[in-house]
Amino acid sequence: MVWFEGTDTSGGSGIVWHCGVNPKTGDLIPPDGRGFRAFESTSWGRANPGYDRLGPYYVGADQEGKLRLVRPESPTKGQVVTLATPPDPRRRAIYPTSLPERDGGFVFFIQNEKTPGAGMRANENTWVELQYISLSEPTKVRPIERQETPRFGFAPMDTGFARWMRRRPLLTFGALSKTTGKVEVRVFDADAPGRGAVDVIMDGYTKIDPYPAALGDFEYVFAGIDATATSHIYRRPAGQAADAPFALLGKLSPSGTRLAEPSLAQSHEPFMYNGGLYTVYQVNNRGRGFFDTTFRQPGELWLADLSREPIRQWLIAPDEGGMVAEPEPLATAHGVWVFYTCPILEEVMGDRSGGTPPAAPSGRWRERLRQRRGTLPGRRQPMPRFALFRAELPIRATTSSTVSACW
Repeated sequence: MVWFEGTDTSGGSGIVWHCGVNPKTGDLIPPDGRGFRAFESTSWGRANPGYDRLGPYYVGADQEGKLRLVRPESPTKGQVVTLATPPDPRRRAIYPTSLPERDGGFVFFIQNEKTPGAGMRANENTWVELQYISLSEPTKVRPIERQETPRFGFAPMDTGFARWMRRRPLLTFGALSKTTGKVEVRVFDADAPGRGAVDVIMDGYTKIDPYPAALGDFEYVFAGIDATATSHIYRRPAGQAADAPFALLGKLSPSGTRLAEPSLAQSHEPFMYNGGLYTVYQVNNRGRGFFDTTFRQPGELWLADLSREPIRQWLIAPDEGGMVAEPEPLATAHGVWVFYTCPILEEVMGDRSGGTPPAAPSGRWRERLRQRRGTLPGRRQPMPRFALFRAELPIRATTSSTVSACW
């Protein structure tokens, strides 16, 4: 597990750590998660994991904007390499590819126009640019697409957040369509950069946080729709050309939600287990924009079994009302767990005298593991501490359980 621990009062600076996870119990190794201290970073340059023929690795930026690649050797050891990419502290959202059958891969990031952190006009950034490097040629930074930021909110590549497809060097991201007026999905093939980015889903809905994955015989895109609690699942046969269109497979909404006004389906994390297709995802009560909705409003995490007709769903967290976010599944031959965070809000400009933080969600499947700090943009926005929790999912493991990796 790779995570970021904020160390200053704003949560903007901190440490990138990795630790192990016991595949039989889901316990962290060591229990506090502080296994290997990789490098000092920022909340916007923190590392994300990738995979290649040699195994797992992760890439992020240090506080000077230098790209660091780390290969874990154990829960408490790792090799850190500083890539030869020219440093730039304006980079954020740094993600490497997951290509288990290949050597090396690619790393994308988003570069702000002027100011590090949030890629918003309120943060003096009138444009953002999607860029990438090849790990075989890290000195060459290659642009993919530049987008203007709107007066309020995010550029399309942040609304339809950019992500690599698991097991293929295909990068999906949001782009504003002149035809539909919505944020649709484009794809860029890093193996054929001369073709540029092309539209692959354009059906008149704004896609929130689309997540692409090659699983089994198909390639999928899971996306929240129009900031509602509904998600669309798109599919095409595996191995097709990068620009082959996706077809709508189905729609998904939380069944039996206890939220007053559920909205903003996001953070889909699909996986296969014992031949079944599952996804975990997040919804929250509607608030004032992304940050207020995601980090200040009550939320729910759901597990959906997409191999059943009709689709079967379970509420994973919380047992009672509370704020939950960022579900991350771990599937092993012994079971399936979802790690997630619970924001514990503190007023940045308010009373700092201390006191008892609000109780985090609990339940028979859930265990509190550790805490970390984060930050929200804006001078008077609340600064949450994030407590990490683990939920055991109601999916039975067998002696012959098969797993499609969650990389």
